[in-house]
Amino acid sequence: MLKRIVKRALTSLLIILVVSIALLGYSFVPARLDVTTYKSGDAFQPLAVTAPSALPQATLSVIECGKMKSRQSFVFLGGSWSEEYSSGMAAVLIRHPKATLLFDCGFGANVDEHFRNAPRLMRALTSYDKETNAARQLGEHGVLPSQINRIILSHWHWDHVSGAEDFPGVEVLVSKAEEEHIRTLSAGELISQLRGRLDLHSFDFTGGPYENFDRSYDMFSDGSLVLVPLPGHTPGSTGLFVNLHSGKRFFFIGDLTWAIEGVKLPAERPWVSRRLVDQDEEQVRRSIVKVHQLLERRPDLIIVPAHDRRIHDQIANFPEVER
Repeated sequence: MLKRIVKRALTSLLIILVVSIALLGYSFVPARLDVTTYKSGDAFQPLAVTAPSALPQATLSVIECGKMKSRQSFVFLGGSWSEEYSSGMAAVLIRHPKATLLFDCGFGANVDEHFRNAPRLMRALTSYDKETNAARQLGEHGVLPSQINRIILSHWHWDHVSGAEDFPGVEVLVSKAEEEHIRTLSAGELISQLRGRLDLHSFDFTGGPYENFDRSYDMFSDGSLVLVPLPGHTPGSTGLFVNLHSGKRFFFIGDLTWAIEGVKLPAERPWVSRRLVDQDEEQVRRSIVKVHQLLERRPDLIIVPAHDRRIHDQIANFPEVER
């Protein structure tokens, strides 16, 4: 009798294991988001985009500060299991006539300590390489940390805030929704540990519609730097449009997707990755489709996922600049 019970229990466990493995495998099956399901009702606002000739002479550069390595299959649905994916950890330097800013910070000087704040499974599935942090790269070219007027964070995750402590006293900006969410985080999160050392402030999207976004925040009221909400990955995730005098237009989308394929296909992250990093999966899908539709409407717009090093390499890397 006991043997029969044990046998049945082992059989049940085996079935559960097989089903679980099958479901996990199925979660990596390539799939595109149904654009019609998540289609946004927000209309495009072409008049909200300032003509290039009216824009100030601003510049931007990507500052690569390191990379993380994983399989492409963990980056977007349809990614290859055999292909390695290098996620760039970068800061974006923007020099505007009224201020010098960073959008995100990349890996900082203390990244070895900060990496411990990554989810345990992520630490097991990835490795990282340090490169020269943004503060040191800037210093090597005569730009002191004190000359950075403001840091804008796309969101609060450790790999975006790591370099912030290398710029003591510099104002750090997040969206109001993100700032409110940060208040609820545990003391173990890096942003919570650094908060006492960061001059953290928030902004709200008080401006009107921009492109196909219903709200915006024009930082200098001149059309050059426009922030828009991209919620889902975190509640207050933020995207940044950079419009240059030359007519070049960039849209930095943070971690909405980790690779440009996520926008172009469009496709979300696989289930395992979503469970690790996304706060609201449904909202992420809606935000992805919104950016996908924007790219279809504006094919010359350069979409820049925060970690797609292939895209970073197509943009001027510091000390070179885009004008």
